[in-house]
Amino acid sequence: MAGISLALMGIDGAGKTTLARAFREELSARGVEVVDVTWAGAVGSLPAGFPRTSIEQLGVEGWRLFYAGRTIDGRPVDELVPQLFSDFGASDLPRRIGEAQGRARQSGVITSALVELAGHCLLQSAVAAPVVARGGVALNDGFGLKNVLKCLRLAQRMPDGEVASESLHALAEHVTGIFSDGFLQPDVGFLLDADPRLSFEWRMAQNGRLGAGEDLEFAGRPGRESYLSFQGALAAEYRAAAKDWGWHVLDVDGRPQSETVAEGLRVLLDHAKVRPLLAGAASPSAPQPPVGNVS
Repeated sequence: MAGISLALMGIDGAGKTTLARAFREELSARGVEVVDVTWAGAVGSLPAGFPRTSIEQLGVEGWRLFYAGRTIDGRPVDELVPQLFSDFGASDLPRRIGEAQGRARQSGVITSALVELAGHCLLQSAVAAPVVARGGVALNDGFGLKNVLKCLRLAQRMPDGEVASESLHALAEHVTGIFSDGFLQPDVGFLLDADPRLSFEWRMAQNGRLGAGEDLEFAGRPGRESYLSFQGALAAEYRAAAKDWGWHVLDVDGRPQSETVAEGLRVLLDHAKVRPLLAGAASPSAPQPPVGNVS
């Protein structure tokens, strides 16, 4: 019996990581293999060789491009990224380069989005597809459209760019079409439709600052108001896409996060594509084969 691909999408700070953790724990407890299909997860857990090496290089190059033109202690970030990745790994790399200063390059941000698109195609074909084929759940807590589209919209707002806004808008629409295709679409999708004002508060409480690309700091307009404007526009695009795709929408509107998680679990466990997996899964109390979690 084939498994399923499961994806979450939402603006920065919407709670995707928390919901994904709940999904992973619940499904695993019911005897279902769950594999996290992310760049950091693949780099951290796949054996050497293909596809890990290629995924690793795409990820590193994506970060180099995104930060092109910026510096840390006077040193160009694009030169530092490979060493920082080697020293601290995929999971910690974003935090290590989060304090970069200087003016980013629009061409770098655009190309980083296209490199990430390529990475998602590779993750889908070389990581997620084998998991689904053997009856597991391929779980992605950051559906690719979210970040690729965000980078393109960020580049669109950067002043004095090399690429016209109209061209970037057309590219963003094309990218949305690519992620709408059956190859990249998950079997089950959830949108966490969050109020940007709440997400901003949670982000600041969690990290004390915004992450790179979460507001319009790259466009010379950092801070709360640019975060609300930018994330609000992205939320509308994610909402429209999720409606077209028939994804389930979880409203993140200030209710306790536990209630959002509980609703998500109810929907997931009652989904027509998930019920057969649960019925066919081995009893959690029985001996289980090793689970190759990419986490």
